[in-house]
Amino acid sequence: MTVFRQIGAIVALIFLNTLLTLQNIWPTPWVQPTTEISVELTVILLLLTFGIGWGGELSRRVKLVLVAVLLVLIAGRYADITAPALFGRRVDLFWDAPHLPRVVEMVVESRPLWEVMLLASGILLTVAVLVLGIKLSVDALAKFATYHGGRRLLAGLSAGLLVLYGTGLANLQDVTKKWFALPVTPVYAEQVRFLAQATQAGTVGREPLTPSNLQALRGADTFLIFLESYGAGVFEDDRMRTALAEDFEKLRSYVDGSGWHVASAFLESPTFGGASWLAHLTTLSGRWIAREADYRRFLTKPPETLVDRFRDAGYRTIALLPGIQLDWPEGAALRFDRILDARALKYKGPAFGWWTIPDQFSLETLYQWEMAQKDRKPLFVQFASIMSHMPFGPTPPYQPNWERMTSTQPFDPAPLEAALQLKPDWNDITAGYLRTIRYDLQLIQGFLEKRAPRDAFLVVSGDHQPPAIVSGKDASWSVPVHIFARDPALIERFYAAGFEKGLYPKRPTLARMDAFNAILLKALDTSAGLARR
Repeated sequence: MTVFRQIGAIVALIFLNTLLTLQNIWPTPWVQPTTEISVELTVILLLLTFGIGWGGELSRRVKLVLVAVLLVLIAGRYADITAPALFGRRVDLFWDAPHLPRVVEMVVESRPLWEVMLLASGILLTVAVLVLGIKLSVDALAKFATYHGGRRLLAGLSAGLLVLYGTGLANLQDVTKKWFALPVTPVYAEQVRFLAQATQAGTVGREPLTPSNLQALRGADTFLIFLESYGAGVFEDDRMRTALAEDFEKLRSYVDGSGWHVASAFLESPTFGGASWLAHLTTLSGRWIAREADYRRFLTKPPETLVDRFRDAGYRTIALLPGIQLDWPEGAALRFDRILDARALKYKGPAFGWWTIPDQFSLETLYQWEMAQKDRKPLFVQFASIMSHMPFGPTPPYQPNWERMTSTQPFDPAPLEAALQLKPDWNDITAGYLRTIRYDLQLIQGFLEKRAPRDAFLVVSGDHQPPAIVSGKDASWSVPVHIFARDPALIERFYAAGFEKGLYPKRPTLARMDAFNAILLKALDTSAGLARR
């Protein structure tokens, strides 16, 4: 056995172990090596030595299988450490994979072509180098193990490490736990479990909604507005709170001096960093819709939701969803009277990133097509904003003249050009996020001032925290919710339900989003008076 083969085996072990024990450089897609040991690699080494000792030198097919297994384990390791850092949650391949093409398309459209080509080339080159490195490592270890001494050394090393790992699991030596990285195979076992759950038959709770006559509204137009990625971090993260302090004060000052009242609280969202529709349906249904499987099960035969409750009370129900660019059969299942998606809105103005349509245009179109009509029914509107959606830009300028939003030139050239120049900066994506929240706050103030009827009732809620790359490590799943009304008696019902007076919510969290459905309906019911929490 030559020195070169010994060195090759050592390099191969270090290379493979490093790839299987990488840690994330939070909160980026980059990784760094550790001094931990991969338990999967020790098992593979043990099997490799037994295989060679039993049947001789490995065949080419067996080596290719080993390369494939190692590549799958390395990919699992990378996904397991990177997804929580970027998005704040684990990956669910069954439901997340179908969204991947649109995510890639969104990223491609948000960056210059040369950057996209450079990124794609870098990914392909990285994969090619990995495959080549893994293949060379397997070859080096297989050659080393053909020698009796080398095989004994690898077998003894791997067996000894597995004994240490076992004693650590048995709590016989807690210190040995720190020597080993978390294994990768449970990541794939979890995906199998997710798949099994997704294909199971069943339903998501069919208990009736909380009784409510909605008479506290007195027939007022009701708006359920979800601000995309509006999370608790805007109040609790030092950087975001400081950056947005002036903007929140402007809104607070307007509300205090205009006859509006506001009540605020924190809610726990069923999702984090994305999958907004889970939060929307949780609020509408009063059921905890925390996974895509729950969402699909619910829609197979949906029970009563807020949409039904308001329609039965004589309201015209509208879904204002500019982010829906494809067919949305869920809308028919939820029984909205009208769905204003991206195609129905017919926006012809300048596109603002992947999501195209300024939220102000959507609200102005709603006003002209529905709210400004005479002799109409009261409206129940669910509006899901999109301008504060990842990748957070470019963000449109706010237009003080709302009527102009539906004209052929909604913006002046100078502010439009300046806004379109502010592309997402992946090195500081929080800056773009803050711009979008600033826009949301201007939008809400403008709607209250220019377009909302005097007796309107608004629920303005976040749907989820922004991805972890913005919201921070170990961020909560809480979102703010604000209730706006001019009627003092109506807003008092929400103070009695546990909301804080004013624009600034306080801890603890008031409730989960599914429970908020009941809180809302109870507060709008006049048959039981005021129920304090």
